[in-house]
Amino acid sequence: MELWRQLLLNGAIKLFWSKDVLEDYINEITKEKFNIYSLDCSKWNLKNYHEYLASSLHFPDYYGKNLDAFNDCLSDMIPEGIGICLVFRNYEFFSRNYPEDAYHILDIIQRNSWRFLLLEDRKLIAFVQSNDPTIGFTNLGGMSAEWNNEEWLNKARGI
Repeated sequence: MELWRQLLLNGAIKLFWSKDVLEDYINEITKEKFNIYSLDCSKWNLKNYHEYLASSLHFPDYYGKNLDAFNDCLSDMIPEGIGICLVFRNYEFFSRNYPEDAYHILDIIQRNSWRFLLLEDRKLIAFVQSNDPTIGFTNLGGMSAEWNNEEWLNKARGI
């Protein structure tokens, strides 16, 4: 079974603590013809994170720099391959300081992922890397973000 199918069984958001494990998953999902968009969230704040999103995801100039506009522009993205993989690195910095916005970004991704699968035969996955092994997000589009298979057990994340 393709990796993307395994990953989407329980939601589109996968959490990563180990950067090595994350790189392995990126390499594998790239082989399945996913477009990779990598974002370093360590310098994000409420005033600049939309700039980073717009630049990294190649949003149009009319991007409104709010969460509704993020939803709209994300839903308009068309992959060159079979899907899109958004890689958020160091997400704990943004999530710790701006938990509502951090949650809503992932919730929007989860909701768009289901819509892509059901209506348009596109795939959307997000890999969320955190240096905090206890990070978690519940009720994203009615689902919770899960740890990847290699780091699912707490002991794999040093807890």
